[in-house]
Amino acid sequence: MTTTSHMVPSREGTRLPNDLSLYIGKKTLVKFILEAIEEMNLPSVNRENSEPVDTVLAPVMMLTLLTYCYATGVYSAMDIELGIESDQMIRYLCARNYPDIFEIGLFRRYNRARITQCLMAVLRRVWELRFCGEDAEPIRGVACFASLPARWTDPNLPPDFQCEAEQRIARAVRADSMTLDV
Repeated sequence: MTTTSHMVPSREGTRLPNDLSLYIGKKTLVKFILEAIEEMNLPSVNRENSEPVDTVLAPVMMLTLLTYCYATGVYSAMDIELGIESDQMIRYLCARNYPDIFEIGLFRRYNRARITQCLMAVLRRVWELRFCGEDAEPIRGVACFASLPARWTDPNLPPDFQCEAEQRIARAVRADSMTLDV
């Protein structure tokens, strides 16, 4: 008998849907991401460590792009690259600088802490908006919340946002590893 962990969220696990835009829309999600980046007050988003390859892509654009993709359930670098052609918002966020899978992977590797920090802020904002406000209530019809007991959506027990952000980034790393494992 197998069980799927995404069906039974725990305090430490995923409690928000893979695609946060289901809750707040794509434009609001991008607004939250840009606000989170601004609040991070980063003097230089360029590199945490010394990145071996000089990228011509704007670091803020890459941070926005990867945070958006991980917040909407697009994890693999290949899916992000393909999303440039098929998803209008991903294409817009690239600002005519279209990264390839290697640039995406390099940026994630050398800016993982910043991506985590930004994603945590966005997850928290979405949680607060959907579960802690006056009209806070999960959207009806979202499969992962349709059958959840009230204890999992209790605003007094928010998810571990850092763990959730790290899990999303780990999914991206695994997805890219599987792509290379031919």
